[in-house]
Amino acid sequence: MADQELKAFGRSIVNWAKAFPSNTPRYVVERLPIIKWLPKYNRGWALRDIIAGITVGLIVVPQGMSYAKVAGLPVQHGLYSAYIGAIFYCFMGTSKDLTIGPTAVISLITGELVAELAGRMTPPQVAAISCLCVGALTFIMGVLRLGIILDFFPTTVLVGYTTGAAATIVIQQIPKWLGIPNINNRAPVYTIIITMLKAIKTLSWLDLVFGLVGFFILIAIGLAVDRWGRGRFSIQLIKISRFFIVTVLATAVSYAVNKDAPHDAKGNIIPRISILKTVPSGLPHPEVPSVTSEIFSEIVPKLFAIALATILEHIAISKAFARRNRYQIDTNQELLALGAANITASFFGAYTVTGSFSRSAVKFQCGVKSPFAGFVTGALVLLALFFLTPAFYYIPDAALSAVIMVAVSTLISPPSVFIQFFKVNLWDFLSSQVALWVTIFVSVETGIAAGVGFSLLVLLFRVARPNFHVLRQLKDRPDVFIDSSVDSTFETVPAPHGVLVFRIEESTTFPNTDSFKSWVIDEVYKYTRFGGRVKSSAEKLWSDDLDVHIRNLRKIAHGPESNITDDDLPLLRSVIFDFSAVNNIDSTGLQGLFDLRELLRDYAGVTDYPTTFFEVHFVGIQANVLHILELSGITRPVAPIALQKVEVLEHAEGEGEIRALDAPLADSKNADGSRSVPGDVGSAAISVLGSSPFLKEEGLVHLTVRDAVDSVLIRSQAWDKDVVPSSPDDGSSDSDSSKHHNGENKAEIHYV
Repeated sequence: MADQELKAFGRSIVNWAKAFPSNTPRYVVERLPIIKWLPKYNRGWALRDIIAGITVGLIVVPQGMSYAKVAGLPVQHGLYSAYIGAIFYCFMGTSKDLTIGPTAVISLITGELVAELAGRMTPPQVAAISCLCVGALTFIMGVLRLGIILDFFPTTVLVGYTTGAAATIVIQQIPKWLGIPNINNRAPVYTIIITMLKAIKTLSWLDLVFGLVGFFILIAIGLAVDRWGRGRFSIQLIKISRFFIVTVLATAVSYAVNKDAPHDAKGNIIPRISILKTVPSGLPHPEVPSVTSEIFSEIVPKLFAIALATILEHIAISKAFARRNRYQIDTNQELLALGAANITASFFGAYTVTGSFSRSAVKFQCGVKSPFAGFVTGALVLLALFFLTPAFYYIPDAALSAVIMVAVSTLISPPSVFIQFFKVNLWDFLSSQVALWVTIFVSVETGIAAGVGFSLLVLLFRVARPNFHVLRQLKDRPDVFIDSSVDSTFETVPAPHGVLVFRIEESTTFPNTDSFKSWVIDEVYKYTRFGGRVKSSAEKLWSDDLDVHIRNLRKIAHGPESNITDDDLPLLRSVIFDFSAVNNIDSTGLQGLFDLRELLRDYAGVTDYPTTFFEVHFVGIQANVLHILELSGITRPVAPIALQKVEVLEHAEGEGEIRALDAPLADSKNADGSRSVPGDVGSAAISVLGSSPFLKEEGLVHLTVRDAVDSVLIRSQAWDKDVVPSSPDDGSSDSDSSKHHNGENKAEIHYV
């Protein structure tokens, strides 16, 4: 699959280069989706889009200022990010629901970068540099169509680090929310908690009132609307707009409290509570971000963390809403849109923007019809920047902290989510916990790296140690083979004596080849006996403890009190490999199959007794794997020969009758008058009657396990009939071997 995608990617690049510049207009249309949907815009969509755009604008104004404070920036920079991201996405985005702008997680990582470079660069300069670098990286990924990289970041890690980042933001806002001054909220979480507890006596009671009242009003509105306003959009709008409502109310009360406050010698107000104070009006002058190579090399790890968080959050949200509303998004186009938006925003005082889940959910609830709603949102933010900044002066910091805490609380996954991870897969649960706790106690970028690194290690371990299964046939459905150790609901019986069926649930590649070989050999030891010549004590190596190993394996398989001996087990007649889950095989895996076949032949006794019957069969091989196996010679090329169904009827005395249920489509008579049976896909007709020599061929390919088992039975009986076993080299008789060759599984073959 990877080879095919790489070839397809190369062909697309070559075709694009050949068609340039004639394909430029088409490329521009593809990169600007608004050119496609705007001429088809329906007037009936306008009302919904305007409502959605205004509603999101009422949310993003207080959120943008709040998140800017989380990022350590002046509040107006959050508004710069909000309007540029929303407008830009309207032209290049492929999702009607998504809105991009400042978000909690990106603000947190940006704040860590601002604190790291404090004293050497101003916060706006740091924000602009990170925005430009992240935008450039994202844009390049979109141009090169590298969206596939996102597949290596599991959802569990995304949930873990998002929860950890949201919890960190909440803890950082508690001092402001309670009105405790002089707390460094950029310190580690445990330091913030300890310092805050020590300084609890210095809290401002007036700030505490603003923070608590604002918090409880936000929570109360949300709970009341959820209880009494379900299904009623007009009431839902109250919950959607609650951040704007609380911010306006808090600002009005703050103005009433501070309008008669004293002033200092310079004429500046001395507020009775902590407030935002002056917020510049209008837009900043465009400025090119600049950075030295020394600082750039220092902040590269943090920039990669911001880029990863930006891309993951954006793509995850856009896919979620596309799935919910049953439309498709173009992942690579989304990367281009996100990259272009951040590159442009870096010149206008913004910091990194990405998709916002909460605001996108609001757009969805408002019934948005097209990306035009983003333009409305951007326009509303611009109006706020030009006309409402004087009112921002009195916004209480405690109320903004309450807004932040309630807004990011939606990003904190409840314990039930992690419990579900635990129930589904322990490794998924552990990866989420690694991302969660490392994010809280170290940093967001370290949490992302730790979570993804842990998940990749688990992935490599799963590839190196995949699940292997011994298949048994259902008692009531002999055509169905399952792993009874996984599903014990059905009663199963072993495959015919001396036939073992194995399934591997992973591609056969260099990490798992040795473990696959070892597992197969151990399973053969458990259920069959050695068919070759037993070595004398003088011939054994000094380190040979195979007898002890086999005895321990059989105790595990049959129980410690079973006392299984060789006489209780059949000789190995055939091994059938179910390769239906094998998507790829490399050179190491191929060599491992050859080595395994030779080990099995030795154990079956073929090396010591060349007339011993033993074959390796394959089932359900995929086309690309089959091609490799045929080139190597371990299987024969599949010929278009008709499949004949065969029924095996076991009798009480151990003998069987094999009846062909359907007449073969390609039936022929041999020169001696015998009839040839087309056994299965990929196998040539086998002479089962008459005295013609039997040609033994290994590596036969079948469609189903039942076909393979039937083929083994037919071929082994023909072999036993046509080939007379030779005596052992030492002249001693081997009654068990002779019995196996001449009596075991003997059957007549009738045609109907």
